[in-house]
Amino acid sequence: MYKNPKNREKKNIIRTIFGFFLLGNSLFLFLSFFSFLFHWKNDQSQLYKLFDKEIRAENLLGKIGAILSHCFISCGIGISAFFFPLLLFLTGLIILFGGRILRNKYQSIIYHFLFFSIWLPITFYMIIPENGILSGVFGFEIGNFLISLFGKVGLVFLVITSIILYSIIIFRITTPKLKNGIKKKIQYLHEDIGWIIQLWESLKKKFFNDRKTDLSIDNPPFFDKKIKSSIINHPQTSILDSYKNEYVISSYMSKKDLENNKKKIIHILNYYKIGIEKIKATIGPTITLYEIFPQVGVRISKIKNLEKEIALNLSALSIRIIAPIPGKGSIGIEIPNNKRSTVYMKNILNSEESFKKSYKMELPISLGKTVFNEIFMIDLAKMPHLLIAGSTGQGKSVGLNTMIIFLLYKKKPENIKFILIDPKKVELSIYKKISKSYFAFLPNSINPIITNIHEVRDILNSLCKEMDNRYSLLERAMVRNIQEYNGQYEKKYHLPYIILIIDEFADLSLSFKKKQIEIYITRLAQLARAVGIHLIIATQRPSVDVITGLIKSNFTARIAFRVSSKIDSITILDRTGAEQLIGKGDLLFSNKNELIRLQCPFIDLSDIQKIVDFYGKNTFQKNGYFFLPEPDDR
Repeated sequence: MYKNPKNREKKNIIRTIFGFFLLGNSLFLFLSFFSFLFHWKNDQSQLYKLFDKEIRAENLLGKIGAILSHCFISCGIGISAFFFPLLLFLTGLIILFGGRILRNKYQSIIYHFLFFSIWLPITFYMIIPENGILSGVFGFEIGNFLISLFGKVGLVFLVITSIILYSIIIFRITTPKLKNGIKKKIQYLHEDIGWIIQLWESLKKKFFNDRKTDLSIDNPPFFDKKIKSSIINHPQTSILDSYKNEYVISSYMSKKDLENNKKKIIHILNYYKIGIEKIKATIGPTITLYEIFPQVGVRISKIKNLEKEIALNLSALSIRIIAPIPGKGSIGIEIPNNKRSTVYMKNILNSEESFKKSYKMELPISLGKTVFNEIFMIDLAKMPHLLIAGSTGQGKSVGLNTMIIFLLYKKKPENIKFILIDPKKVELSIYKKISKSYFAFLPNSINPIITNIHEVRDILNSLCKEMDNRYSLLERAMVRNIQEYNGQYEKKYHLPYIILIIDEFADLSLSFKKKQIEIYITRLAQLARAVGIHLIIATQRPSVDVITGLIKSNFTARIAFRVSSKIDSITILDRTGAEQLIGKGDLLFSNKNELIRLQCPFIDLSDIQKIVDFYGKNTFQKNGYFFLPEPDDR
């Protein structure tokens, strides 16, 4: 019995339409998924405004493509979602063109896709837990469930075992085949790399056998390097305690918090009829910066005046609005993170980024990390002085310690000398062990650290005389600064940098010699830069009677930790903002009208003690005392 030709033709038409439909859908999904990898951050806030004509998605296939990609990738199986368009494409080809090869392989391809759709999300979650795009919600949930059952090590064994079993089943690997294959590979490997092994042995004998480790200050493996090896573990960072990186937050959870905050910000701005084009978020160690791109015609002051309303809507302790962000066409809203990340000093010292930014600087100091998680470095020689203020317990002393430690790491003792003034007597006493190599002394002085207010006048007077003597040397040598002088007379008359650090300037300003101390400080701040004398002054009381206008005018580089009032913030920074910081090392750095928010690095007291002990050993005491000129009679 023959079939009706009309029915056969009708079925062919339906089959052709369905085949092209599958091909079209596969291309649509593939392009939307591919575009989602680059634009998912910007399209997150547009997903729930499907019928709003004014809002456009950056996805190549619009809002539908963004929503489908979000469902399949973020809320689904992560990067494995790309198997869906591939499967649809193969199905469409089989329907349209047939083909025995494709039909025979179709069932096995489906099995492969199913296995890797489960295996890949779990594996990506195990390897890169902070990247939720690769694992999706499926990988996140299943991975967490498996970790709760087997632990992280057990999950690693489970993933490796599953891929080994899968490979054995697919490639039908048996024990004899495995043995023969390994033997052949080893034989070929020995033939191919035999000359490399011989070369390595000769180099090893030549360079490493008779080489002894020298940790003396004359031949340190870590000072003033022009080339840095990523393999060598510097001895001074290896003695520090190891800390876990606390900035490992679940990408899925953090993305959820980001989206909630974005929705709340958009909601409150829409309530007050403020239109925005898009909103971006950048997660920092302490805060998250939300960049708002307002529509044309929106007044910045309207958003600025909604600071308290936005803080209330976000349930935030305090927020800071930057209107506008310098150099960008956006407005910034800084919101504290629920889970803060500690920036450890050891991680900064070990980082390649820190080396690249500091090796050309004369006096490099790391102030911490920015909201973009970049290490922020300054050159004290260019500042040339630093004024630090903040309330009690907000991180000033830790900040001073990190500055001293960073300078110890980067400079030899013959290139730098410290003068430490500590009226509280306990903050900087830990550095007494390195006083012989790294401190500048008054003649006939007993204490390396100045704690007596009566001696402060003498040390400042002596430092001014040292400054005058150095200017006389520069004049005779016909050079302009200490760098040029040391370049010409490096071997004969080397001049070290001198760093004066005052931990609590308010105590000195209340003494009976306040006027004399202020005159010396002002004179040093005005003239001492060219001769390599630099000041770092810290105070917990940034009032106008402590930080006078004469001092402020000579300290253009300033650091403000959290203060109690707007008046104190204006006193130290000439603007508000420091009262909105959240403490524990959160700071604002101001230099030449540029304001940057940073998280100060943390270093524990035990680590400071280890470093000081390391530098205080006998092998580091080859440098003699450095004496300042005799002060004038009182």
